[in-house]
Amino acid sequence: MMVFGFWLLAGLALGMILMAFLAIGTYQRGYDDGYRLRRPWRAELAARRGALVSALARGSAVAGWSREPAPAAVAAPPRAVASGG
Repeated sequence: MMVFGFWLLAGLALGMILMAFLAIGTYQRGYDDGYRLRRPWRAELAARRGALVSALARGSAVAGWSREPAPAAVAAPPRAVASGG
């Protein structure tokens, strides 16, 4: 029984070490892919922001954007006061 326990613990320890190396490698691969893809995404974001700013400066209509402030909130109708009777 002692030999079985030893091999069981040795197998668990080896499995944990192997899983740790696999997890670190997977994380590193995902980080590298994200780092590689981040630069074009940021360039596109900057280009879109620049286009929006220039469109607003020209006064062009851009869907969802205006230079005028939003209208004031519509006042809610007064609540009926319950008569205390």
